[in-house]
Amino acid sequence: MHVPDGFLSATVAAGAWALGAGALGGALGAERRDPEPVPAGVLGALAAFVFAAQMVNVPVAPGTSGHLVGATLTAALVGPWRAVVVMAVVLAVQALLFQDGGITAYGVNLLAMGAVAVLVGYASTQAIARRVGGVRGLAAGAVVGAFLATLAGAAVIAAALAASGLYPARGILPVMLLTHVPIGLLEAALTGAILATVLLWRPDLAAGLQRDGRPVAHPVASTLGTLGLALLVAAFAAPFASALPDGLEATAERLGFAGRARALWPAPAPDYELPLAAALGRFAPALAGLGGTIAAAGLAWVLSRGLSARGRTGHR
Repeated sequence: MHVPDGFLSATVAAGAWALGAGALGGALGAERRDPEPVPAGVLGALAAFVFAAQMVNVPVAPGTSGHLVGATLTAALVGPWRAVVVMAVVLAVQALLFQDGGITAYGVNLLAMGAVAVLVGYASTQAIARRVGGVRGLAAGAVVGAFLATLAGAAVIAAALAASGLYPARGILPVMLLTHVPIGLLEAALTGAILATVLLWRPDLAAGLQRDGRPVAHPVASTLGTLGLALLVAAFAAPFASALPDGLEATAERLGFAGRARALWPAPAPDYELPLAAALGRFAPALAGLGGTIAAAGLAWVLSRGLSARGRTGHR
């Protein structure tokens, strides 16, 4: 779903950057004011996991692949504003290091996969959880929320592309939504399975849903476990990711504007391929993925630590 450079008009790109900056600024402000911040290590490890999971594309329909985006899952685990921060970090690392999403399109990508997907996914999860109740309600809500979040993100991107004059809205919107239905089902299944496991074994990690003020138990163990899982996914699952186009790429090929994509940033490892690692063949992306996973963890950790420090200073 990552929009590349070349798809957006300058006006739409600038407007999306402004809206995305506002959403991220609001999320950072909310986190800074929170009297019970999530440990920086937990937030860093979660960013690492989301980054690694997004590398693993799987076939979802003929000629199309999809991957876990993680907006609803992240919001369920650490709350909506922290989820926006996590998604912003992941998208920044992808764009800057791997040309996975454009620099000019970062604002649209953040709005689609960060702010809007988080808001829709979290609100849907909470609404269903209140009606059903219990662990079953939380898991069911996350499943529905993840599906709706995927379609909402696809609609945001379709609207941005239409506003840029790339393709009429009446044509691109239904194609984007239909293409992302199976991707949304994948997102829903993965989100439900992961969250149900967390709620069964470590319900304290689902603080974003429980909202009871309980701190994360054993944060060091949680951080190391999540980070270790992320590194395993990047090293051993990412090399076998499907090469089929994702939802936006498939739509661009079908509607004939795929050739408009171009790279404006000299990323060190475009398309997750390190130049010096070509001899590794299929496992070349694993090396790039490991580096990106560590970068996402480090950036989220530094950002969270900085917010915590400023928050404590501000409360003196």
